[in-house]
Parts: sequence; C-alpha cells; structure tokens
Amino acid sequence: MTSTNTGKLALALEGGGAKGAYHMGVVKAYHEAGQTFDAIAGTSIGALNGAVIAQGDFETGYQFWERLDARSIFDISDEEYRLLMRRKLDTAALRHLAARTRRLIADRGMDTRKMRKLIEFLIDESRLRAAAVDFGLVTVSLSDRAPLELYKEEIPQGRVLDYLMASAAFPGFQTTYIDDKAFIDGGLYDNCPINMLARKGYTRIVAVRTFGLGVMRKILYPGLTITTISPSEPLGGMMSFNPEAIRRSMSMGYYDALRQLRGLQGRTYCIDIDGLTEEACDEMLASLPDAKLLALGRMLGASGIPARELWSRVIVPRLSGSMRLPADTSSITFIVRLAEVLASAKGIDKYAVYRFPDWVRSIINGPLKNVQGLGFRQLELCMAAQRILESIRL
Repeated sequence: MTSTNTGKLALALEGGGAKGAYHMGVVKAYHEAGQTFDAIAGTSIGALNGAVIAQGDFETGYQFWERLDARSIFDISDEEYRLLMRRKLDTAALRHLAARTRRLIADRGMDTRKMRKLIEFLIDESRLRAAAVDFGLVTVSLSDRAPLELYKEEIPQGRVLDYLMASAAFPGFQTTYIDDKAFIDGGLYDNCPINMLARKGYTRIVAVRTFGLGVMRKILYPGLTITTISPSEPLGGMMSFNPEAIRRSMSMGYYDALRQLRGLQGRTYCIDIDGLTEEACDEMLASLPDAKLLALGRMLGASGIPARELWSRVIVPRLSGSMRLPADTSSITFIVRLAEVLASAKGIDKYAVYRFPDWVRSIINGPLKNVQGLGFRQLELCMAAQRILESIRL
C-alpha cells in the first residue's frame, strides 16, 4: 500500500444490478454536503455508476436512473418482464417462460446489446481518462481463471467500454469477450472493492453496500477509516428495474447517507433530535405516570408488581426484545426506535428529515394504516408505543 493518497476520500460501490440505484442516492447526499471523491472503484453496476460519477456526469447518471426501466436494458417485452417478476406463475406463464429460456440457451445468455448501447451513451472514455478522479473496476477472466482489478490507466486504450461490460457480465447474460478471452461479473471475486482502493493508498473510504449477490472479501489493510452506508431496509431484487423500485432505492440511499452525514437518529427514519440529551430522555421516561405503567403491565400480562419495578423488569426488556435492541440501549435510541415502529405502522413517510418533537406529535395523532401482516408481538409493540409516546412530556 502506498501513502501518496492518505487522507483523500475514496468511494467503493458494491454490485447488485437494479440495487445500484441506491448508489446514486448516496452520492447525491455527499455532493450536497460538499464532499466529492478522489477515487472510485466499483464492481458490476458499481463500476458503471462509478465511471459516470468519475468522469463528472453524476447529474446525467442520476437522471438516467430516474427514467430507467427493464426494456431500456434488456431485449424483453413488458409482459415477459411482468412474468419474470411474478412469484406465482400459472401454466400459460410457465410455457411462455420455458420458450424464452430455450431462446436464452440458444443465444448463450440474455442479449446485452441494449446494455452496451446504454454504456456507450453514458461513458466517454476520453473524459473518464482525463478526469482527476482515480477510477477502477473489478472483473474475472474465465479464460485465465483469474480476477482483474484494473485502474483506468491499466485498461488498454479504447477498451474501457469492453471492460465495463466485462465487470457487469452477470451469470445468465451473454459472455463478454475481450481479445478472445471470456470474462464474467467481478462480483464473483470482490463485489465491494475496498481492498482495491486501500492497495493504492486510500485510507478514507466510503463503502456503499447493496447486499447484491457476490463475494464480500475480508479487509486486508489496517489503518483504514471506512464509512459504510448500507440499506436501512431491503432493496428490490437485482432485476427489479421498475420505476417505483428504482425511485425507492434512490430515496433510501439519499436519506441513509444523510443520516450518517448529519448525525441524525433513527434506523429507517431521519430524526433531528435538536440537542436532546440522554438525561432529558431519562426524565421523559421517568415522568410516565404509575397508572400508565400498571396498565402497560396488564397489557403485557404482568401484574402485582410495583410500577417502577414493572417498568425496569418487564416493560423495557419486553419491548426492547421485540425491537431487537440490546440490553444496554440508550434512552434516546429506545424512544426513537419505539416511535419508528409506530410511525411505520401509521404509514408516515420515511423519506424526509423530521424534528423530534414534531415527529412524535404527528405519530401520536395519526391513525394506524399498515397493520396487515403484523404478528401479535408487533401489534402489542405498536399499542405499547402509542401509550408511552402520548404520555411523555416533550
């Protein structure tokens, strides 16, 4: 590892097909915060997004994702795409997909000509090479049975598009050939190339995860400062190139990054606690009336215990367990997580920044909406959250 790039900010983008929309939301938040990247390394869709960002065309790439759908990428009809995305297939659908599969086998994989044209539209090799941003990608040579981690200066002149296709040659797609050698998706070697950046001396790395299919390698270099931005909720499938799923992934990426950049509270919501201290939260919980605690205890099947003992021995452990919080969770985290559970059940938009008091008031006053599919413990948690939040002194 060299030391020339120590202190510079680098970006590692994990592969994941349609999940790559998440990258663009994250980078938007960083750009708005005035932070740009000195180096970008990506695998598969991470390489494609990374090349667009590195050459200075983030806005173009962002707008491209906003307009993207499956037919833009694959030689497939809307009906075929709907059939592929359906979880339950009737006989007619299975026959149709069987015929399509036979064509894919005959063509040795899904046609990638549309994908190639899109990359040609988005990527300008001369601009990418001239840009001050270091750019690298990962692919695997099937012919040589070896991974390749290539920075732009290591890619032969005129072959950047070929190697981007090679990095994104997901199994099931037509194989990419370069100089008669076969290549496959770089995710089979390293789906989030943190080590590649560290090897070139970058020590401050933002790693954007998608949890797409692929190998996540152990970090080999000490002394790195890695900021990991990962989805707060499951993203759509790797082939979910539908506008609704893409917009959701982009929004989630933006607010997940914003939460980290601004030090906001919350797991799936972004909450500005505006100077709220742990001591103040302790006082909020201590101010809960004994009658309220006894009623909560009865709801949870506990009685005959003094109110304060009931709170510490029964209510907090029971609710913390339902929320999968550790025993030593802070009061701030406990209250915010409790509010998040209820906010989600009441259908409150996750993609906004809320001030803590206003957010809690809106939760208390809103009706339950998203309760279908909730189990008994989750419904119990929602009821307890409602009673606690409406009783604390904001």
